[in-house]
Amino acid sequence: MRILLVQPGRWSPDGHVNFSAIETLLAGAPAGDLIVLPELAGSDLPPGEYLARVRELAVGAGATVVGGSHYDRTGEGVVNRGVVVDAAGEPLAEYGKLHPYGVELRGGVVPGRPGDGFELGGRTLRVLLCADLWYSGSLSRLPVPDAVLVPAFSVTQWPTPDPARSLWQHMSVARAYEFMTYVAVSDWHHEADYHGQRCAGVTGLADPCPAEPSGFFTGTPGPAIAAHTLDFDRLDSFRRNRAERSFGPGRPLSDAILE
Repeated sequence: MRILLVQPGRWSPDGHVNFSAIETLLAGAPAGDLIVLPELAGSDLPPGEYLARVRELAVGAGATVVGGSHYDRTGEGVVNRGVVVDAAGEPLAEYGKLHPYGVELRGGVVPGRPGDGFELGGRTLRVLLCADLWYSGSLSRLPVPDAVLVPAFSVTQWPTPDPARSLWQHMSVARAYEFMTYVAVSDWHHEADYHGQRCAGVTGLADPCPAEPSGFFTGTPGPAIAAHTLDFDRLDSFRRNRAERSFGPGRPLSDAILE
């Protein structure tokens, strides 16, 4: 499965501007089966307009699109949520951000429902919005997916992007290895900012079973579309090897003791 991770150079509070910039980037990109947009690609677009832009992108690219997210103003408050649309323009799944933080909380964003994932090419994929990846409980209580897709907007308080980028890479690899799954992060370039907070630019793929020792995380240095191939046969072999050695994810030991 070929996956394209989108890392635009700038974020705009106008979601239409963001989608148009993403379309321009994709125009020169290789073909892919799955495209992952960064968090808040849709900014404050109303649900109908946001869905229409994701559909246009999916149909135009001939690929399934994880549409980043947008702020949906509901009766309970503002929810950071997104949608997955297939190449025919049909919605496959919805997902929301369970752990809004920082400027989001001050802006009235409330927790959303993470969603149950979707299937593509016989494989199970799940979307976690940005900070939700940092909570292992987001994955430990559910069947382990074959890939975790993370639309992110990695705003940082550090004066340079390097510390946050390093933390994100280590966290992505830790989740990938612990849960024996690919972790693909799509972020904005570090020159982008959200209401004055600079982004770290953490787009990349964490591979729990790379062919080379240096391949546990492959980042994206500049504003670009990064293409990666998810080798699920290799992932299956890695999972079998770990199962044979009784080394893999399972119930927390405390649960077993309590029983």
